[in-house]
Amino acid sequence: MGMRKLHCKVMPALLSAVFLVVFLGGCTQKKSVAQQEPAKAELEVWTFFDKNVPGAYYVFLWDTLAEKYGYDINVKSYSTEQLKDKLKVALICNELPDIFLVWGGSYPGYLFDAGACMPVDDYISQAPFKEEYIQPYKDGVHYIIPCLSDGYEVLYGNQSLMTELGIDQIPQTWEELEMLVRQVAAYNAAHDTSYAALELGERDNYLGEMLYGMIVNRIDPYAYEKWENGTIDFMDPVFLEAAQKVEWLVQNHAFPENYMETGEAEAVRNFINKKAVLFSHQSAIIYHLIHNMGEHGFLVGQFPSCTETYNETYGQYLMDMNHSLTPGICINEKSEYKEDAAEICMEFSQQVNEINVTEYGYQNLMDLTYPQTSDVVKPVSDLNEMIASAKKITPDWYSQLPQETGDSWRNLTKKLFAGELNAQKFIEEAQKYMQKQQ
Repeated sequence: MGMRKLHCKVMPALLSAVFLVVFLGGCTQKKSVAQQEPAKAELEVWTFFDKNVPGAYYVFLWDTLAEKYGYDINVKSYSTEQLKDKLKVALICNELPDIFLVWGGSYPGYLFDAGACMPVDDYISQAPFKEEYIQPYKDGVHYIIPCLSDGYEVLYGNQSLMTELGIDQIPQTWEELEMLVRQVAAYNAAHDTSYAALELGERDNYLGEMLYGMIVNRIDPYAYEKWENGTIDFMDPVFLEAAQKVEWLVQNHAFPENYMETGEAEAVRNFINKKAVLFSHQSAIIYHLIHNMGEHGFLVGQFPSCTETYNETYGQYLMDMNHSLTPGICINEKSEYKEDAAEICMEFSQQVNEINVTEYGYQNLMDLTYPQTSDVVKPVSDLNEMIASAKKITPDWYSQLPQETGDSWRNLTKKLFAGELNAQKFIEEAQKYMQKQQ
């Protein structure tokens, strides 16, 4: 009887426990399903974000577009040089991101030759890009959606230091540049200072090659064109004269003391920090200088005329950094979401163009008229005037050479600036490299 009573008590309790477990288990399962959300597709973007980019919107705008298009966009930002190296490695390892920014000129050609980039002809035809910003690759196909204006080679002047040294303007002739170099040296001797006449950072093999090209262009703005079509070779006097002018600058200590160990980024900081009077660089850093020096802290001009007799039209001959291909966005041909990526990149391009034009006064990449929302600061308006009045724009030499030849060319110019080669020996070595490319 006692056993029967125990059985009667235990059974209802067991049934209640089983029911409770099933009920709670069912509730837990339903709650878990209700909380799950479909995962967003992910796009990875590699962008350069350094002194060559006008503002942080080149990074943060991707977040806005991610929300609009329903993607999870993972943005990784690098310096220009870092991104160049990463793209080379990623191509070899088959690890390119969905979207990546590239500079123009001949640089991204290896990506196009490898079939790594999606053709974007159908997409860029939907926007009113100006023709000069959408030049096709040598195969007749477009792989870049433009989103940055070109970089032009210019000469900056540190206004504060110029005032301190009693220098009124950027030199317009080679003779005036020589006088400035001597004036800075005399000032240093009298005041125990160590200012440089010309800032230079040649560790990266970049700024020296640019400066040599600017001097060539100031002697003969058609020299590159003549060399390219075979009218002249590197034994032509124009190239020797330019090398001799570099020799003069080196021998007369126009550059900072440690310029061969100084990188390009450090050279920019040195100029900002009032360590040099002049700085030959490209126009892409102009807003970086404005942010750090103020709109009245520096002048924007051109490298002086280098002919024996002054040529007042020298300012009508510019050099640009990319020339044949405009910097912009590429899409990985193997991306699972490449069509959507292209649509997102097109909107990115159009939005940054509007910001660049209306808020920063940059060159307009499109045949569109925007209402001006802010005044254009003087350095930018001076640059725009130079571009608008240009009679001829010559490409930077490095940007047009095959990459391997271009790297060898830069290494050679580095030896000239280091004093390892005199002008004559430099020309003889240059002839060996350049003759193969004609």
